[in-house]
Amino acid sequence: MSVRRRRSAAARARALRARGGSETTLQRGGPAWTEAQRAAFEADGFVLQPDVLSEEECAALRATYDGLFRGEFDTKIYPDEWHWREGISRPEAFREIVNAWKSSDAVARVALDETIGRRCAELMGWGGARLAQDDVLWKPPGAEGVAHHRDAPYISANFVPEERNSVTVWIALDDADEATGVVEYAPGSHAWADGGAAGVAAASFHDGRGQSPMRAAARAAGVDEAVEVRRCVVPAGSAVFHHQDVWHGSGENGTPDRPRRALGLHYVRDDVRFRPKPDYIYGRYDLGDGVVHDAFFPRVWSAAGAERRAADRRLGDAR
Repeated sequence: MSVRRRRSAAARARALRARGGSETTLQRGGPAWTEAQRAAFEADGFVLQPDVLSEEECAALRATYDGLFRGEFDTKIYPDEWHWREGISRPEAFREIVNAWKSSDAVARVALDETIGRRCAELMGWGGARLAQDDVLWKPPGAEGVAHHRDAPYISANFVPEERNSVTVWIALDDADEATGVVEYAPGSHAWADGGAAGVAAASFHDGRGQSPMRAAARAAGVDEAVEVRRCVVPAGSAVFHHQDVWHGSGENGTPDRPRRALGLHYVRDDVRFRPKPDYIYGRYDLGDGVVHDAFFPRVWSAAGAERRAADRRLGDAR
């Protein structure tokens, strides 16, 4: 991305965040966390949050997905990854675009939302949150499931400090249920020794291995292979917030006519730095100084910024 485009991306992020104040914007992120939700997240590694997006916002995002996969990008900037091409890929193949916030205003409005970032920071105990990447996810009728995996090796491991540095927000745009490919979690697996990863061979998300990688990780961690798998029905507009180390996957879409679309948002704490020689899609944005730059990984919320705004409002009221 050129210097000019880096600057325009940063300016666009600020402008989209500054458009807050509408009724729909205030609904994003869902209600404040309850103590029960916080306890569930710490114990299980994931928690369901209702009303993260309104019905209108879900519909608006769904309406953009066809165009995105045809290469219709609002900003004329390509996303970092683009898996599935119309007329080339199999119609029933799983579809994914990574970092569509750079390409689509509709995705950016949600991915850069302050309240969603704040909810992540509150769960993880961070002073701020920045967007690491988004995932436009589309599981058409007949699509296979996603093999169980952890997000840490793909996201968290590129940054330091690595522990508790990332969280994922998986937002359903269509109802995710038993028929369309419900999301599955192994409760408590975020606390397994070494994440249960020792001795587990790398696997593709779509290699048909299902729960096998997770169960191998359970054995490696000394956990009973018959570990619980919790299947979470997620209504459209609701989301699952999950820890970087929790094992998760999803089932196939066995319906003849119902797509299952979702938006995955991955956030990191705002004070991370790159580890030496980051991989995956992150290394291209390491400028050699270890700094995680706002132009590429926008800071969506910080406690310090919220405090400054509150102080400004108090000063304004006193005048």
